[in-house]
Amino acid sequence: MRKRGLFIIFLLLLIGQGAWAGNNSVTFTARARQQVLVGQQFQILFEVNANGRGFTPPPDFGGLQILSGPNTSSSSSIQFINGKMSQSYTMTYSYIVMATKPGDVNIGSASVKVKGKRYRSNTLRIKILKDNSTLARQSGSSGRSATNNPAAASGRQPQRPSSGTSVNSKDVFIKATVNNTHPYLGQQVVVTYRIYTRVPVSNLSINKVASFKGFWSMDLLGNKSSLQQHNETINGHKYVVAVIRKLALIPQQSGKLVLDPMNLNCVVQVRVRNSESNSNDPFNSFFNDPFFNQNVRSVQKQIVSNALRFDVKPLPTKGKPACFTGAVGNFTFNNSVDKTSLTTNDALTLDISISGSGNIELVGAPQVKFPSDFETYDPKITLKVNKTGNGISGTKKFDYLAIPRTAGDFIIKPVKFCFFNPKDRQYHIYQTKTYHIHVKKGKGTGIVYSAADQSGIHILGRDIRHIKEGPFDLQPANDFLFGTTLYYLLLVLPVVLLLLVILFQTTTKKRKANVSLIKNRKAQKIARSRLTIAQKMKRQGNDRAFYDEIAQALWGYISDKFNLQKANLSMDTVKEMLEQKQVASETIQAFMDTLNSIEYARFAPGDTKGKMENIYTEALHAIMQAEKSLK
Repeated sequence: MRKRGLFIIFLLLLIGQGAWAGNNSVTFTARARQQVLVGQQFQILFEVNANGRGFTPPPDFGGLQILSGPNTSSSSSIQFINGKMSQSYTMTYSYIVMATKPGDVNIGSASVKVKGKRYRSNTLRIKILKDNSTLARQSGSSGRSATNNPAAASGRQPQRPSSGTSVNSKDVFIKATVNNTHPYLGQQVVVTYRIYTRVPVSNLSINKVASFKGFWSMDLLGNKSSLQQHNETINGHKYVVAVIRKLALIPQQSGKLVLDPMNLNCVVQVRVRNSESNSNDPFNSFFNDPFFNQNVRSVQKQIVSNALRFDVKPLPTKGKPACFTGAVGNFTFNNSVDKTSLTTNDALTLDISISGSGNIELVGAPQVKFPSDFETYDPKITLKVNKTGNGISGTKKFDYLAIPRTAGDFIIKPVKFCFFNPKDRQYHIYQTKTYHIHVKKGKGTGIVYSAADQSGIHILGRDIRHIKEGPFDLQPANDFLFGTTLYYLLLVLPVVLLLLVILFQTTTKKRKANVSLIKNRKAQKIARSRLTIAQKMKRQGNDRAFYDEIAQALWGYISDKFNLQKANLSMDTVKEMLEQKQVASETIQAFMDTLNSIEYARFAPGDTKGKMENIYTEALHAIMQAEKSLK
């Protein structure tokens, strides 16, 4: 009955999974371990199945110490399951945290923006345990499920069965093929990398790209979202085959060339059979059926393609024309001129178009010889490339602009284009016809086009400037700044300014380093600050705090002025230090009387408020008189 119930639940999950597979909605999930120990480091992951922006972390991590984060990473995967391919993309924001004290930790939800809409993750609840013994006690008391699972009781994940988890080179591999291993120099070849698999694979990532030393290369697949795939049977085994990379290569040197293997990492999903065996259970064989058994183990697999070797043949020297510049392929040639009759300073355009398959991008501009009375410019080049499974083809267009400066009849000699065709192993020569150009005398100021696209225009009559007339600002000849008094003053001035800056910084550092001098200068300021606090205590009626602040102001003033420790101060010491500084006897006596009055006022009965007012006035007067005498 128990397995029958599991079977019903399993069917419901399949229906739910099929419904979810058709939904491409955005999901944003938070996950972490449910139980950790104090002092243990672990990860908290926030995963979104789309390209997210504007990640906002949780407002509180529940007292966990954040060691690193947020660390952003992304991954994309291609899966082949039952002959069907699917792609997925995941962006992960991770934190490395450490548990500091036992208890339950609640982590709020984070948010991320996808295509202008903000999504929130789920919250997390993590139990932090004091030690391993606590974990063992909790696992032991968690009921029947822990008892039946020894791995769970020990705090470890259950080990999967090892049966059926090995992946060999025949289950999944890469094969590199090429349509021609003996090309001519400059002849394009097509290299294709295909993956063959009879098990589900995911997370394809190229670890090492094959090097193309000696080749010019172009990717023929580009950024296609779907890959070409088909089924193929090899030695009685059915494989799902997909083209993962396709390139057009053009050898740039002759001789022996080698394409290194491509190295690829992937995750192979291997189905694992249930290890339980009970001959008395009629559902046992049903649940161990490979179709219904959903126990899958992911195995990391590194696969390497085969190397490709080429024997590149040099182009034949026999019959090579002088106009050949390296074009190899099968091309057509078209040309035209927009006008054969025009006036001086007007422009004509000669268009030459080369189309076909081959190294179209490497085809150079044909050499055009215009008459010497024509002003010419570099041609404007327009390239259109078509990438197909058979290689590269396209059209390269050259627009030559020429402007006749004198009238007359002129000839544009034929322009030749030469290429080598590997199919018939012959050189071919195309050429334009001879163009006869009639130029009439133009009227007015001529116009010059400064580029082939005629975007910049200027007036020819402005090329020669007229003599400027009128008053000029003239200066004496040989009147230079060099060697004058001002010149040497300007040379010395930076050095003087640098010395002044250094002197100022040195003086400032010495003053800051003299602690006793700083205390001496700030003695009155600190004393006045304490008197201000004492006055505040007086308003509040706190006589004890008032007398303490007054005493600290007077004793602190003497301590800072003479750079003495407060513990070494006494009435005699204060009187002796003031006399050494030749302070007036009246000022010394007033200072001493104020100190005595403070001690007496603390314990004498009477009007407390009136005494505090008198003491405050006496203390302020004593500090001011002493400051005047000690300056």
